Amino acid sequence: MTALIYLAPILLVTGLVLASRMPLLRAGAFGLLATLLAAYYGASDTASYLAMLPLELAKGVWLAWQGGSIVLFGLFLHLVLSGGNTKPTAGAAMAAAPIDPGKLHRHVFLYCFLAGPCVESAIGFGIGYAAAIGGLLRLGIPPLSAALLSIFCQMLVPWGALAVGTQIGASLAHVPLVDFGFYSSITSAPLVLVLLPWFWLLMHRQGIKPAPGDLLVEAGYLLGLIGLLILGNWLGAVEASGLVACALILGVMAWREGLMQAAPIRTVLAYGALALLLLGSRLIPGIAPLLNGIAVLRPFDSLPTFPLLYHAASILLLLAIADLLLRGETSRLPGLLRQTWQGARMPVAAMVVFLTIARIYTGTGMADALAQSWSANTGSAAAYGGPLFAMVMGALTGSTSAVNGLLLPIQSALAQAINAPELWVLGLQNSVAGAMTAIFPGKVAMACAFAGIPGQERLILRRYGGYALFTLLCSMGVLALVLP
Repeated sequence: MTALIYLAPILLVTGLVLASRMPLLRAGAFGLLATLLAAYYGASDTASYLAMLPLELAKGVWLAWQGGSIVLFGLFLHLVLSGGNTKPTAGAAMAAAPIDPGKLHRHVFLYCFLAGPCVESAIGFGIGYAAAIGGLLRLGIPPLSAALLSIFCQMLVPWGALAVGTQIGASLAHVPLVDFGFYSSITSAPLVLVLLPWFWLLMHRQGIKPAPGDLLVEAGYLLGLIGLLILGNWLGAVEASGLVACALILGVMAWREGLMQAAPIRTVLAYGALALLLLGSRLIPGIAPLLNGIAVLRPFDSLPTFPLLYHAASILLLLAIADLLLRGETSRLPGLLRQTWQGARMPVAAMVVFLTIARIYTGTGMADALAQSWSANTGSAAAYGGPLFAMVMGALTGSTSAVNGLLLPIQSALAQAINAPELWVLGLQNSVAGAMTAIFPGKVAMACAFAGIPGQERLILRRYGGYALFTLLCSMGVLALVLP
């Protein structure tokens, strides 16, 4: 009975989003209320419950600030660079040069697997669709086909917005970010690779046929991307690894295909500076300890600090302010701040809600109790429920931060209870949830809006049943290989 009560808040959120299509923030608010009631049920006495409550709420808000600041300042930088426009003009600019019809297949791959993920890794927030759809429309791809194919630009969501969801997941599970990022990249590799044939099939159905050698070339670029992603996480540059891997492979392919001169120089310089600052501050010996020791906010000993000179959010803000100052456009600041707040307030609020739920599950021992009950009834087979739950919640919430907030504390406790390799289990959950956020109805609606075909979400989602099946089978196969 106790385990069922502890599970009820997660089931409630799932049901509200799935059955009633309630907005994520509102469903999360009901889930938070249910979590508070479940925690009160399990508390030894009212006094201990009341003592726990404000502390865990404050910890949830602090964890949300770690990621929410990246969302806020990442969107702010994007608005600064785009002149306050979130329409897909940046991607279209990259394809200003005439395109050889014989290279159309490779160009579609470039926008969906490289340009879109590059922007998404830097900014997040679904802005990667702007690069992908804008480029596809410029190539002459019909709007519905552009929206359908652009979904693949979300394939590296665990590294979106400078890996904000992965950073939050490492904090919740109390594992080193470098380890969590590395195992997430390893488990993402097969998921991304199995999506490439599915992408080719969708292109074929849209009438885009490959020229001789296209498939081999595209597979080679994707393998290079995955290799750089794994290397970046292994070296410790988790926040920058997605951006740098995509940018390097994108640069090579754009140069080979004759697109280099069409990229907007202002955006290239900004993203290049972002990548260099992130890599330099994390990989140059002595820099990270120095920056981590200056102006550090540390309200809780057991949670991540916020070093003002080292945090990725500070770098995003620095670049945005520098761009405004150099161009003499500081008069735009009030309007840009207003746009940023209007665009980011709901995702940040949802982050606060779901991470507060996670903290209550962890702080009250509810996560441990659920894991013990689950493992006692199913044994080591309990681990196979993780990818399935991550798939469902990724598709329902569209946010790895939300999924990690709901599930990661339980998954961490479960892995320890059944003696499963914890980092493999947690990394796989992060990867699967990230992959499935691509078919979150809200993101699909954003893709349709960018393509100029609002209201076509159901038509696109019906084409992605195979995507979910591929992801599920691949994740189960990975889990079977790593479990003892």
